[in-house]
Amino acid sequence: MIRPTRRLIVWAALALCTASALAQVAFPARPVRLIVPTPAGGPSDAAARALAKGMGATLGQEVVVDNRPGGNTGIGAAAVLNAVADGHTLFFALASNAGLPHLSKASPYRSLAEFTPIAAIGGNTQCLVVPAGLAVRTLAEFAAHAKASPRPLLRGSNNVSEDMVAGQVTSALGFALDRVPYKGAPQLLPDLLEGRIQAAVLPVGASVPHVRAGKLVMLGCSMSERIAALPTVPTLAEAGVAVPPLITAHFVLGPPRLPADIVERLASAARQAAQTPEFRQEMERLMIVGNARSPAETRELMQQAEAQYVQFVRETGASID
Repeated sequence: MIRPTRRLIVWAALALCTASALAQVAFPARPVRLIVPTPAGGPSDAAARALAKGMGATLGQEVVVDNRPGGNTGIGAAAVLNAVADGHTLFFALASNAGLPHLSKASPYRSLAEFTPIAAIGGNTQCLVVPAGLAVRTLAEFAAHAKASPRPLLRGSNNVSEDMVAGQVTSALGFALDRVPYKGAPQLLPDLLEGRIQAAVLPVGASVPHVRAGKLVMLGCSMSERIAALPTVPTLAEAGVAVPPLITAHFVLGPPRLPADIVERLASAARQAAQTPEFRQEMERLMIVGNARSPAETRELMQQAEAQYVQFVRETGASID
């Protein structure tokens, strides 16, 4: 006959095993937060919401977009770094997050490799735009106008990828722009449209409606080929900026040390979401191109993006502090 003390030990052991098994099969046990480091309303936010909807359908739990703008995207990043590594808090990072530690001492992380890679989808094509009232129609005209101005023109910015593209342009063509920080494209656009700032590098999806309305002029885009929907807009290389196109992507990342089984579950959900007609239609509307990538492919793309920023900072000494 089992003594009471031994019976308690056996029951306790069984309870622990059962709890462990339930914990493994219960993920996700509640809604998943997808932290987006930009304000609501921009193209990255729209892409995150489209992906979240599809992932939620696969996971059987809602994936809730949580916008945490500010700190050059560092506020959202810090929230994920400090989250419990159980898969219920994720980061919808921009490719520019790979550059933040190299451009700002205030970055909450020293490398994007501190996060756990889960998936990647297409990124934003960055284009230099100016108000139509500035009366320039080419990048060469804009450079001449900036050089002739008695004081530096103002450039709006809401992330470091835009800063890198702007830095490539100004270094190549020999003029300066004073950076004015914003939390996101929705906050920047009113000042740009009214001419209170004279330039911005923006995702094509955020600026093209205003270009088509005749309110903004698109001078060049950081891509190796022209955008099919905008055949008259040159690449930056065609406009005289001979630098490699910016690596663009949106990364779905987890906190450090996220367990492998949870990573695979989330990666599978992201992959299935990216294959739905609804998601593809939204990406086409946003002019975001690129297929979903595996965790290993995501890690490799993160490394490539970070190397591009390291080289840019080394060559230019750029900083946003």
